[in-house]
Amino acid sequence: MATIPVSNPSTPFLGEIPGGLSVKQRLFIRGRLTGAEMFNINLQSGAAVKPRDDTPLHISIRPGDKRIVRNSFVGGAWQQEERDGKCRIRAGAKFRLEIKVKKSHYTLKMDGEKFAKFRHRLPIEQVRFVHVGEGAVIESITTKND
Repeated sequence: MATIPVSNPSTPFLGEIPGGLSVKQRLFIRGRLTGAEMFNINLQSGAAVKPRDDTPLHISIRPGDKRIVRNSFVGGAWQQEERDGKCRIRAGAKFRLEIKVKKSHYTLKMDGEKFAKFRHRLPIEQVRFVHVGEGAVIESITTKND
């Protein structure tokens, strides 16, 4: 299994975040959407994807709906979706997603523009893996401590 940072991984991709995520850390995902209707990114507690381990943050980029949906997956069940905010990204477009970990929430930016906050529903210490689905060509996945 790969570990973060990683360059040009094939998708779907599953990688371990060494030491997990912590407050004041940022995760960057750079890539280009393909013609897919949906592209998913999951910050997970474990490596299982079928069935899925607890997922403190699920991001579903949906260019066709002009939305970026956020959710969490806890104990085998999806929780309440958050759908506010617009998706300015289009199929074929390059993107840079930034996920900043704050004490009470994640701050999400697309191409440097903040589009959403997502309140922690599970302890941030549970995030140990990142899973990236099909629907995009990924250039890099990196982390940075502030």
